[in-house]
Amino acid sequence: MQSTSRVRLSALACGVVLASAALPAATHAAQAPAGRRTVQVVMVDFSDSGFADAAKLKSTLEDTYYGKDGSLISYYDEITRGRTTFAPAGADQVIGPLTLPMAAACDSGRIADEAQKALAGKGVGESAYDHVSIVFPNEKAKCAYAGLGTVGGGKTWMPSQHFSIDALVHEFGHNLGYHHQKRLRCADGDLGAGCKEDGDSHKSVMGGGHAAAGLSAAELIHNKWLTGDELTDVSASGTYTLRPLHGGGTGVRALRVPLGDKDKLVVELRARAGSLDGAIQGVHAYRVSGGDYTRSELIDPTPGEGKAADADAFKAGTELSDTARKVSVKVVTAGDAEATVAVSLPGAAGGPAPAG
Repeated sequence: MQSTSRVRLSALACGVVLASAALPAATHAAQAPAGRRTVQVVMVDFSDSGFADAAKLKSTLEDTYYGKDGSLISYYDEITRGRTTFAPAGADQVIGPLTLPMAAACDSGRIADEAQKALAGKGVGESAYDHVSIVFPNEKAKCAYAGLGTVGGGKTWMPSQHFSIDALVHEFGHNLGYHHQKRLRCADGDLGAGCKEDGDSHKSVMGGGHAAAGLSAAELIHNKWLTGDELTDVSASGTYTLRPLHGGGTGVRALRVPLGDKDKLVVELRARAGSLDGAIQGVHAYRVSGGDYTRSELIDPTPGEGKAADADAFKAGTELSDTARKVSVKVVTAGDAEATVAVSLPGAAGGPAPAG
């Protein structure tokens, strides 16, 4: 059974901003298949309300879903390095507005059912697309979210008033299997010292980072978007070299360190790359419990709420440890182009690992 997750609207003094709020979530969402994913966008009116300027909105939707830059297509093409791409399902990139036989109401299930019936009436059945994205007027429906998406499914709901690329790529992230990424505050970098959840990670579009942020290494692993030499499974103590997660060139982009039998620690280096990660810098680590990479959690060893781009990154000399499992990870050097990380595992002696 698919669950839904949403981006909720929160009004602040500076205006309307996006804040994550999850609904009950499914476990271990399926991986998104590699290759081409087709999207059908449909604009729908209610019987008692419609779009003020449907033609203008339609143009905006075509650009935001399918444009060359700053779009759903360009974002996930860059994130996955072309391994998974999105494309229009048919010649009509955006269909509608189609009038639904219902008065305005924030009833996501009925909106989806009626929208898909209306599409079928136009000859576009459910087999014609992998994803259906429903854009609707919200003045009377009054849905309290900027976007809603099924986790591991193929439906998104986008109220037109607050439509944005930030909400769009976030909701498609839910379709691709991801839940909201949280932050864990761990005193002095000790994983066994009672880490406490403290808001969102801000290191992923799924953690409040918006479309300027890439996905984290743990999230990329879930959909097999880190492959071959890009991901190193650490099996011996040693020193490992990391390149920026979303940067160019070749080499190791993430380390996966065992924490007991089932849990993992995923380590990455982030730096500006293309349109991504301008506000995310440095070495970061994520705890993955029970093999569920869709629910990875950022490990933050710093006190307070840092504001700088690298405030919660692991600086050179910073160490993260799990004393019970006798595992430690220490950042030796950290720069924009490269970082070196020393890993110590119990009973797994070894010399320095080859640089990636």
